[in-house]
Amino acid sequence: MDRESFERLIASNDQLAPHADYLRSLLRPSVRITITGKSPTGLESRFGGKPMVPADFAWPHHDIGLYYFLGQINFAEITDRPASLPENGLLCLFNADYDPESDNEGEIFWRDDGYVKAWYFTDLSALAPMAPPHGHSVKAKTLTLAGELDIPRASDMRTDWPFNFDVLDALLDALLDDGSTFGAPAVTDGQLALDYLLGYPSYYSLAYDPTPGPDWISLLTLHSHDAFKWCWHDGDKLMVFIEQNRLASRDFSALKCDAG
Repeated sequence: MDRESFERLIASNDQLAPHADYLRSLLRPSVRITITGKSPTGLESRFGGKPMVPADFAWPHHDIGLYYFLGQINFAEITDRPASLPENGLLCLFNADYDPESDNEGEIFWRDDGYVKAWYFTDLSALAPMAPPHGHSVKAKTLTLAGELDIPRASDMRTDWPFNFDVLDALLDALLDDGSTFGAPAVTDGQLALDYLLGYPSYYSLAYDPTPGPDWISLLTLHSHDAFKWCWHDGDKLMVFIEQNRLASRDFSALKCDAG
């Protein structure tokens, strides 16, 4: 959501207008991720395909199944980049899953430590595409990244709402329906796909704030996408979190996740 859309949202409703300052205090920077459908050729931000990594990179593994390449974020491509994110460098993310050729389906849980692993590279000249050693991958699609603002999309994110959250929820739904800048949703696999960095976690089936603790913030929220064979919690969303001090020091080595 851009600032203009946010102010218009507040002014459009008599129940929200008296609480304008409260709503402004909730704003968090976010980065809208839009899937372009174009095929990447190198260091572009992407979902799927082959990661750009150093020649000596060791593909992550675990005893139960496989790690799949989730995608990569080239921070230099972000327009209106939030100050908390790196100015440049490449973040490569991998997620754990079962081996389709084994009998271990259901053994891997998104709340397990190490469900999503990430590596941050600053010397992009040393990177080259690496094919997964297990041979399982999906067609890559490039991304565009644009900074914006975010507010909570679920009542469970706060306990101090001074108004009925259903009022705000209905207005957010209306913004999605009319194709506003909020989330800039793209219709993917027949449904609205809201993928973004930072902001607030959003979800469908949970009834609690999935943030691991007060020192943690949302790093990445991903919708389920058939094109990438992503199905988080029966078609819901995957939420990846990072401790604020680790993000500040550009340490992406200890992430936590939830889905729903």
